[in-house]
Amino acid sequence: MSDLERPDDELHQSQALLRIACRLGRIGAWTVDLARFQIAWSDEVCAIHGVPAGWAPDTVEAALAFYPPETRARVRESFVRCARDGTPFDIELEIIREGGRQMFARSIGEADRAADGTIRRIQGALQDITRQKRAEETSRQVVANLSTTLESITDAFYTLDREWRFTYFNHEAERLMLRPREELLGKVVWEEFPQAIGTPFHREFQRALRDNVTVFIEEHYAPFERWFEVRAYPSAQGLAVYFRDVTVEKHASEVLRESEERFRLLSQATNDAIWDWDLITGSMWWSEGFQTLFGVTRAEQDSNPYAWRERVHPDDLERVVRGFETALAQEALTWNDEYRFRRADGSHAFVRDRGQIIRDTTGRAVRMIGGMTDLTERKRMEEQFLRAQRVESIGTLAGGIAHDLNNVLAPTLMAMDLLRRDEKDPRRLKLLATVEASTRRGADMVRQVLSFARGVEGQRVEVHVKNLLRDVEKITNETFLKSIQVSAQSPAGLWAVSGDPTQLHQVLLNLCLNARDAMPNGGRILISAENVTVDETWAAANPGAQAGPHVGLTVEDTGSGMKPEVLERIFDPFFTTKEVGKGTGLGLSTSLAIVKSHGGFVQVDSEAGRGTTFKVYLPAQARSAAASERIAAQELPRGNRELVLVVDDEEAVREVTRETLEEFGYQVIVAGGGHEALAIYTRRQDEIDVVVTDMMMPGMDGPMMIQAMMKMNPAARIVAASGLSLSEKVARATEAGVKAFLPKPYAAETLLKTLKTVLTTA
Repeated sequence: MSDLERPDDELHQSQALLRIACRLGRIGAWTVDLARFQIAWSDEVCAIHGVPAGWAPDTVEAALAFYPPETRARVRESFVRCARDGTPFDIELEIIREGGRQMFARSIGEADRAADGTIRRIQGALQDITRQKRAEETSRQVVANLSTTLESITDAFYTLDREWRFTYFNHEAERLMLRPREELLGKVVWEEFPQAIGTPFHREFQRALRDNVTVFIEEHYAPFERWFEVRAYPSAQGLAVYFRDVTVEKHASEVLRESEERFRLLSQATNDAIWDWDLITGSMWWSEGFQTLFGVTRAEQDSNPYAWRERVHPDDLERVVRGFETALAQEALTWNDEYRFRRADGSHAFVRDRGQIIRDTTGRAVRMIGGMTDLTERKRMEEQFLRAQRVESIGTLAGGIAHDLNNVLAPTLMAMDLLRRDEKDPRRLKLLATVEASTRRGADMVRQVLSFARGVEGQRVEVHVKNLLRDVEKITNETFLKSIQVSAQSPAGLWAVSGDPTQLHQVLLNLCLNARDAMPNGGRILISAENVTVDETWAAANPGAQAGPHVGLTVEDTGSGMKPEVLERIFDPFFTTKEVGKGTGLGLSTSLAIVKSHGGFVQVDSEAGRGTTFKVYLPAQARSAAASERIAAQELPRGNRELVLVVDDEEAVREVTRETLEEFGYQVIVAGGGHEALAIYTRRQDEIDVVVTDMMMPGMDGPMMIQAMMKMNPAARIVAASGLSLSEKVARATEAGVKAFLPKPYAAETLLKTLKTVLTTA
């Protein structure tokens, strides 16, 4: 074959393949030459119209004759718009072939333009879609038949898609659910029936879709006051739900059940521990609930009613028996009382006992059926709630005391820096250091009381964990029994932690106290710390953990350990295994809350008889505490004759603050309250560079004074101070424009650094 012949052969093959594809897809081509108004049909188009191959209509009207009269206008309009404007069209047509046979076709047409842009012909394709149309009609008929069937069944039926939207709703479903389908189709079932959320219907429907299982539910639906029997079948499209009203059957079943009097009366009594006493024969029946609640078996109770009396606490027995006998002697139909009931292990449960009295026609009591509920845990919770209320009252009292104590400690702490500057005697400097340490410890104690009693947020500073461990070791060894040895270990180069030292001190003390209580016969407690880097994998496997550097604190004891069921609940508020009066159940929950507030997490490892290990992980800065101390060791900043207005209702605080600031290069004016401060600020606001004010003062308090000053001068620099970190007052002050906040008592160093920052910040 020559090179010239090869392209012709390839073209011939391509054309042959195209003809085959057109026959297979029942697709043909057509053209209308607008200049000569000549129509050309391909063989396949001819076949679709039922005319011989090569035939073509000689006019548009001849072509339109193949279409039913009602569709000709639409076809003509589509053709005219394409010929005039070049608008393409894609329409479905009904064709009446030669011989009257009906066909359906899809016609696509577009304009073919000459080089000058004029439309010279219309060309397109025609596809036989008869089979598709008839399949659609068959499908519609099937759907219609299915809908007719579903409408005629006695069960209610609806379908949901996987987005929980109604897609079908039959007439019976409308009747039972009291809603027309027009309101529900396309709507989310849980939005239209929100009362069903949380019910077995909600849970089981979700399980059906999640696990692809058929579910059966028989449940009472309170909003309709009816019982429903429901079957839900999952599919790729969603959920098909059949249901019916079984309220009548349930009522019939209830009547049948109530025909047996014992079971009817038992349903009125408690479901915990049930008893049945025949007052004529004296025999008594006990349920298995007695063994579950109190460890008392039927064999131990025998059938002797006096066995019950023997277990009533001696201090309650006379009152209980008297009330019981009075109810029997009178016309009462019920009896109930609360008393202490002895368990098999000798301890006493606090119970509520209720009984239904059955009388004969003469009014004589012949039988009693009742049940006992164990109220021990509820009573414990009531006691703990009252204890918590007392703690809250203490917190309110502590708040007032804290304000006064901080005002007492503040002058002492600020005066330390002034006294140290002029003192050279080493012995006196040592005494000053002791006084300062004691003052700081007193301030920490105030914050600790507030943190525990009122949940006051703590001050976050850089904490030297090594010192914290040493302090806890010293306190515990001085206060615990000598049979318990406490030791602390920490490596060199321990990383720094940002936190509230008082709160972290409380966490370690709580853990040590729990360890002590777990070793009544003595033992060892080891407190240790280490640097730990938590990677992404380890963090993902431990809830609450974040990747990065941490300091790990460990408290390990050789005590009795914990059983798994106790270990699961140790962080629950008010949960305790200690006797009443020996523990609030708040220690570990408080500790966990503190650790979480610091961004950390806790792990526990314990086994009965083998001790317990608590590990507390706190986010750390990857540098040692020693390095932090070197960074912090800087010269105290001095002022440059700036004028400071000091506002405080405590004269000692005002004067020590004045002396401190004047010693370090500031000018100072003082005011004893908000009204006096506003009067001074009104006259001298242009001279005053910064205001240092207490937040809690009689008359006009700090927030009110700050708001008034900011109205006079929105650019005023104000530093607020308070012995109580009350979030509400801090928020009010911050919104008013406070530049910094100082927790009382504060050292001169803290005050001077804060002022320098406020004055140098734009």
